[in-house]
Amino acid sequence: MPINFQQAREQIHQWGEQAPQRSEALKEKLALAAALLKEYADKSNTLRDLVQVGAAKNTSLRCAVPVEEQAERLDAGLQAPVPGTAVTVLAADGSQITPDRNSPVQFGAINVGAIRLHSGEAPREFVQSRLLFDDEIRTVEGYLSDDVVALMRDLEERKVQAELAKQEETPVVTLTDGPLELFHGGRDDKEFGPRLAEYKKVLGSLAEMGAITAGYVDKPRSDLVVRLLELVKLRCDGEMDEAGRKHPLFPVSDYDLLSGLLKPGQRSAVFEMRSVSAQAFSGALSLHFFYLNVGREKHPYLARVEVPRWVAESRASLDLLHGVLLAQAAQMGASPYPYILHRAHEIAVVSFQEKEQVESMIIGELRRQGVAVGDRSPKQTAKDSSNTR
Repeated sequence: MPINFQQAREQIHQWGEQAPQRSEALKEKLALAAALLKEYADKSNTLRDLVQVGAAKNTSLRCAVPVEEQAERLDAGLQAPVPGTAVTVLAADGSQITPDRNSPVQFGAINVGAIRLHSGEAPREFVQSRLLFDDEIRTVEGYLSDDVVALMRDLEERKVQAELAKQEETPVVTLTDGPLELFHGGRDDKEFGPRLAEYKKVLGSLAEMGAITAGYVDKPRSDLVVRLLELVKLRCDGEMDEAGRKHPLFPVSDYDLLSGLLKPGQRSAVFEMRSVSAQAFSGALSLHFFYLNVGREKHPYLARVEVPRWVAESRASLDLLHGVLLAQAAQMGASPYPYILHRAHEIAVVSFQEKEQVESMIIGELRRQGVAVGDRSPKQTAKDSSNTR
């Protein structure tokens, strides 16, 4: 059945009637957030103390934290560096096939595409494909979930980068799409702990090499900086017990707050990340981030760039990363996004036809070995016959 457009039209009309009121409320809260940011832009220690108080009240508190001995005002817009240093840029992206119980054979796959760029040299592309069978995809509860396979994909992306980075002598920037922080899988999932440890080991190897490692979050909707400012409001209102639970500046996002401050090409100050999952990363691996305006005049476009501490503490590394990201985003014209990440995605993506081809190869091999193959589920067969996959 198609969507009930009459019902949809009525709901859209009701939503539209309320939109001006919501817009006005957002403007008021945005103005308050901007005022708080300006007032506390040079009071990093005060804000750090507030985070400590808030974290004591709520161990699940998630927010930005000004870095210690912050030399940059928190409302600063930092200009792009002058290019000059030769650099090798490595990007990796991955795609996956999750075991499908409706298929005649059960398998998974992780496909990682990587690309290497260096000035004056032709781009080099790499593809690494790993199929998952039997014990690799089975757990006591059943087959691997989407979250666990995605976690494995993230890990493989970093492994490929680390292997490629070992071969480089010049400064190396490694880029992946999405955050460095890991969200996949439940924290109590037995699959998560060992893979997190391996993930941190790979990051550690990149740190030893001095690679400038970053995760690029396109069109971020997070409110990490806003949540930091909410602590100021909660303290003023005598409600610090509600830290991380009550959100007086909602629905203002960091994008809303900083898009009016950062001019094209500018980045924000660097912040540390405070969250339950970020606490798993300590020392040189502790997670930091900044926002970067890769847009143009009257068309700001912000990205959140996550970096580990060993990058955040080096102004030279930040400047080099800043310049690389701007140069890469500029290549995509009116849709600014690092070109090298776009290419890595194109290399890595697995089409539906390719999935079917791999499935057919597996079925063919099993039959040659005299192994019985199951049937496609009646549900999937019905879907296939009606072309509603």
